[in-house]
Formats: sequence, structure tokens, C-alpha cells
Amino acid sequence: MKRDSTKRFLLGIIILLNLFCWAQQQESSNLSENKSLQKNEEEISQNIQSVQETSILEIEQSKEKPDLFTIELKNADLADFFRVLAHNYHLNIIVDEKVKGKITASFTEVTLEEALERIVDMYGLKLERKGNVIFIKPNLVTKIFYLSHVEAKSLLEISEDETQMQETSSETEETVRSRAATIYDLLSEEGKVLLGKQPNSIMVIDYPENIEKIKTYIEMVDKGMSSRIFKLKYISAKEIVGKLKKSEEETEESEETTESNTEGSSNETE
Repeated sequence: MKRDSTKRFLLGIIILLNLFCWAQQQESSNLSENKSLQKNEEEISQNIQSVQETSILEIEQSKEKPDLFTIELKNADLADFFRVLAHNYHLNIIVDEKVKGKITASFTEVTLEEALERIVDMYGLKLERKGNVIFIKPNLVTKIFYLSHVEAKSLLEISEDETQMQETSSETEETVRSRAATIYDLLSEEGKVLLGKQPNSIMVIDYPENIEKIKTYIEMVDKGMSSRIFKLKYISAKEIVGKLKKSEEETEESEETTESNTEGSSNETE
């Protein structure tokens, strides 16, 4: 009987060990499957992102009407588009270095001239023809800014004064760093800033990228004073005001004492 019970006990242990090993194998296989699924999902998302970011620049000439073209653009670089257009269709196009950005557009059976004009209008560019050469450059735009808390005239006067100081004095590197930035620092060489006709407004004439910089600058400068109300529990407002006045009087007295001592020492020296 003892032998039978021992055999049964050992057999039970063997069965439990087999079940434990089987469970471990199942768990590891599930983990590997989850990892492979996660990896596949990451690869799919990366592929989708790469497809979305892929640029398309296709220009197809119509066989029936050689003057018409079908143009497909997706995230295409503006400068690259003008360069391909000039190279493939024997056009003389000079693109200003300030012309930057991506373009997404689709044209069907249009002339190259029509496509150029539409793209120039879309991106605020300027197209000029001089003989057989086409010049493409950024176009100056006008923007009116309305100020709520800062006086427009004083803002421009401060900037003008600092600009004149720059012209009359040679600034060192430390002086330039310490000098506060003005609205004139954000203008291009062709840019202008003037008082607007509307009350407390500024008119800026410049390229779009400079306009955006000036917009950010004005948003930072044109801010009102914020106020908060505090409820005092252990001290009254009158006591705080009294202490502030007392500290101000003590400061004034110490300054007067310092000045009198300075004058006395200078008289003794004389």
C-alpha cells in the first residue's frame, strides 16, 4: 500500500510539473506573439507616416494639346518646382533665396503660365518678367496691428531713438546684447513700419515671415497689468500699507544721510 501511495504521489508531482512547463510555454508564446504584433503595428504606422510625408512633383504634357499640362504636387518644395519647370521646359526662371515652403496643388489641362500665376497668388509671391527671364520673389504685404495697452506712437518713438543711437555710436558686442530688441530689428531691408490711420494702430509693410515676427513681438509687448485680490487672515491691509510707507521713509532718510555725508567729505577734500 505504501508503495502505491508513493507512486501516486510521484505521478501527481510529475503531472503538476508538466502542467507548469506547458503554462510557461504558453505564456512565452503569447508574449512573443504580442511583441510581433506590436512591431508590425509600429512598422505599419511608420509606413503610413512615410507615405504621408512623401513628396510628389509630376508635370505631364498633353499629347493632344501640347500647350496644356497636368500638374500634381504634394508636399513639393517651391524652389524645386520652379527649378524643374525651368529645366524641363526651357524657361528662364530666377527664384529669390527668400522663396521657401511646401506646395500641395493639382492642375488639369492648364498652361504653364496659368499654373505659375495661380501658385504665385496662392503663396503671396511676386512674378516679374524682364525680356525672356521670369523673376519670382516674395511679395511685400501690408498688415495693420491694433494696440490695446501700449501707445503706438510711444512704441515707435522708442524704437526710432534707439535706431539713431546705433547710427551715431559704434556699438560693441556687449552693448548690442544688453540693448533691448525693438520693432525695427524685426524688419527686413525693404520693410517699413508706420503709424496707422486708425486710432492706436501700427501699419507694417514687409515680407510675410517678418510680419509674423512683428506679430509675436507686439503680442508680447502689448499686455496690460494683471491684478488679484487677496483675503488677509492674520494682518489687515492698513497695517501692510503703513509698514510699506515706513520702509519708504526710512529709505529716503538713509539716502539723504548718504548724500550729506558725501557732500561733507567733498568739502573737506577741497
